[in-house]
Amino acid sequence: MKTLSKYFVIFLALTAILSAQKKEYTSEPGYINFGDLQSLETDEMVAEVFIEEHLLRMVSKMTKSEDEELSSLINGLKLIKVNAFSVTEKNLAQIKSKMESVDKELTGKKWDRIVRTRSKNESANVYIKTGSNDIIQGLVVTAFDVDGEAAFVNIVGDINLETIGKLTSKFDIPSLDKIKKEDGDETDKK
Repeated sequence: MKTLSKYFVIFLALTAILSAQKKEYTSEPGYINFGDLQSLETDEMVAEVFIEEHLLRMVSKMTKSEDEELSSLINGLKLIKVNAFSVTEKNLAQIKSKMESVDKELTGKKWDRIVRTRSKNESANVYIKTGSNDIIQGLVVTAFDVDGEAAFVNIVGDINLETIGKLTSKFDIPSLDKIKKEDGDETDKK
């Protein structure tokens, strides 16, 4: 099932690239520009996903009869942007530096960090941008594991944290499983 999800994401990403519709997301309150991430790329693995609002609406319509909760979650989104890389000795210092730079930018723009984990071999930060009526308008995840991969994730739009685990499993988005529910339990990754 996980492989099927990956093919689905690849199909959506290719459709987005080939689509003539392009929207400017920089003015959205939940959008963050990670800058140039090409220097982090290695020969090992690179994954880039960029799913825009019109494709998310299409997926929402297609999933409505099977999973109404997921359909509702996707319908409120405007953009899913994921950049993932293999972590190597060559790019580890750059990844840490980029994560620190993103942290400074987000805290400077009054984003709320809701998760911060640090250990010798891994690090993860999760931030949310809330608007009026405490609606979450954006989510950013930055994470790395020395023996695995690094990920920079930005989800733009109205987000319900209670159902974010479903988004993680359906689209196989790395590091969203780090998000805690309000009751303190980790969300289910699958």
